[in-house]
Amino acid sequence: MTILQASQIATVQRYDRLSETYDRSHARWLRHAGGEAQCAFEGAAAALLRPGMRILDAACGTGTVARRLLAGVEGRAHLTLLDASPDMLTQCRALEADRVQGRIEDLPFPDASFDLVTCAWGIETIGDARMAIAEFVRVCRPGGHVCLVFCADRPARSWLAGVLRTAITRRGLGRFLDAASVMQAGSQCGAVMAQPLHCTGPAAAILLRC
Repeated sequence: MTILQASQIATVQRYDRLSETYDRSHARWLRHAGGEAQCAFEGAAAALLRPGMRILDAACGTGTVARRLLAGVEGRAHLTLLDASPDMLTQCRALEADRVQGRIEDLPFPDASFDLVTCAWGIETIGDARMAIAEFVRVCRPGGHVCLVFCADRPARSWLAGVLRTAITRRGLGRFLDAASVMQAGSQCGAVMAQPLHCTGPAAAILLRC
């Protein structure tokens, strides 16, 4: 087993252990640090939603984002949920969706499979976010969109946001990425537009058009 494989397994195991309590701890992060970015991300995704869309929610976690996406089209969309953690996917069992265990840096889907790809708080959990971004662009159809929200290397807006940032880093739950580099990666991976969404740190939201 390589060091990279061991790291991937360790990350999945961390999220498996957190699956039943994740929503409570994540709500604290949103309340004190990432909420503005989450709102920008969800607003952008909601504006793009249309009935009948093929949607991939990558690194879906417990399905919180997916539930809101489905509500936005009254359930009239073909939704695919993907997560590396089987226990996280179990938390999504009540959702009307295809559930796939897999890694965001190696998506098990053909090219141009989806109209909209969303990923909330996922790209910072892997070693190379660019690999995931390349995969999101690959599986998104021409004219479709990729919507991302992630932990970003920006000044924390409060002392508590700074504490939460330190806790995430120390627990090995993710890195804080440079938002400009993420946008650049989107363009380099084939997106025809990379647009930052207005929000403050330590988080960022970005919309890519494929």
